[in-house]
Amino acid sequence: MVISTKLWTPLNLNLIKSCHRRLITQTRTAAFSSLASNKQTNNNFAPSKICSVSGQRYFQTTSLLHNKDYYKILGVDKGASSKDIKKSYYQLAKKYHPDTNKDKDAAKKFQEVSEAYEVLSDDDKRKQYDAFGSTGDHFGGMGGGGGGGFGGHHAGGWDFKSNIDPEELFRTIFGNQAGGGNPFAGFGGGAGAQQEFDFGPKEYHVNLTFQQAAKGVNKDMYVSIVDNCPSCKGTGAEPGTKPERCPNCNGTGMETVSTGPFMMRSTCRRCSGRGTWNKNPCQECNGVGQTNQRQKITVPVPAGIEDGQTVRMPVGRKEVFITFRVEKSDYFTRKGADVHTDANISLAQCALGGAIRVQGVYEDLNLQIPAGTSSHTKMKMTGKGLKRVSGYGYGDHYINIKIKPPKNLDEKQKALLQAYAEIESNTPGTIQGLTYALGGKKVVIEDQDGLVANLREALDEEEQPDTNKEKN
Repeated sequence: MVISTKLWTPLNLNLIKSCHRRLITQTRTAAFSSLASNKQTNNNFAPSKICSVSGQRYFQTTSLLHNKDYYKILGVDKGASSKDIKKSYYQLAKKYHPDTNKDKDAAKKFQEVSEAYEVLSDDDKRKQYDAFGSTGDHFGGMGGGGGGGFGGHHAGGWDFKSNIDPEELFRTIFGNQAGGGNPFAGFGGGAGAQQEFDFGPKEYHVNLTFQQAAKGVNKDMYVSIVDNCPSCKGTGAEPGTKPERCPNCNGTGMETVSTGPFMMRSTCRRCSGRGTWNKNPCQECNGVGQTNQRQKITVPVPAGIEDGQTVRMPVGRKEVFITFRVEKSDYFTRKGADVHTDANISLAQCALGGAIRVQGVYEDLNLQIPAGTSSHTKMKMTGKGLKRVSGYGYGDHYINIKIKPPKNLDEKQKALLQAYAEIESNTPGTIQGLTYALGGKKVVIEDQDGLVANLREALDEEEQPDTNKEKN
């Protein structure tokens, strides 16, 4: 097409420039109107930047990330500890890892789990996420988004962008425990799938009777521990072979990773910093060097152990914690190393004294009852309690004396008690079956067989000779 040179006169040039400015203004107004309508209908869209090409301006819109509930992704509560978060992340990462899970959504879920762990495992990022990133918390109009690798809040809520490869994150955290460059070796559902990671000493419970806890006993039990593979003795190499120098780091255990213009020195991903790798991995442990083993152990229960106490016991190269549960005794009441029991004595024993035999912790005990012992008197047998676990010697055995009154009296026993009641002094109140005669003397109301009268006469006859002797 040929353009006449007459169009380029000053008048025509001004006209062309005026039309061009009007066209740009109309385009800009239409773009902002469309953008405003989109923002009213869908709050997830907002302008991100305006670019200019050849004198014209174009508007680009980006969809903001939806708020993600990282706690829900990892399946933990908001108050979960770092240990619980790490354990949940390990299980989910193992489940969704693309090497073991061929589902088309596995890689996406694996990335979400890694992103959630990257935020919640860092205290600063977790505090920032709890403050601004919880689901349902929107801060409209607040600017300031997160740059690469950092979290932030803006008009749409939390926006976190991770620069860490999920595979590299998992290998960095669990590479040493997994025992090689591939932390998922054996995750394909085999017998050793769950045997490669040890979450620390395990706790077991042992039930004991009171006598077993008091005297001590040896208890047999089975425990599961992650220990050196019995085939390769922990080397991870097939018997008859040995680990070779790592070709990736040349035996240094460190490698240089290039990320764009930056160079980072990190632990070797193949040998996990050991400097060697297994060219011929052990078939039993898949080169890990450790397996989950079930072993029978004998637990020496110390004498005097208390309920709820925990002891640490080595098993091979590992250790386990054993907590004791001691059953309560129907006879003994324990207070530390001391024990308390009850003992019954008769009416005659409390008045006249005597001795009783009571059951002790280690042997039967002979207890002397003084004359005139009242009910609920507490007597102490020194050194007859339980053995002190954290000290020397033994506790004491406290015996609470209780007077057991006779319930079924025959005629003679009743007559004897009634005769004693007549001559008893300082009686607080009255006695059933007796009344007060003239002079304040107590007398039995009913004495059908005359047994009380015979006892009264016998006592009077004994008093009369004594009186005659005093007169002479």
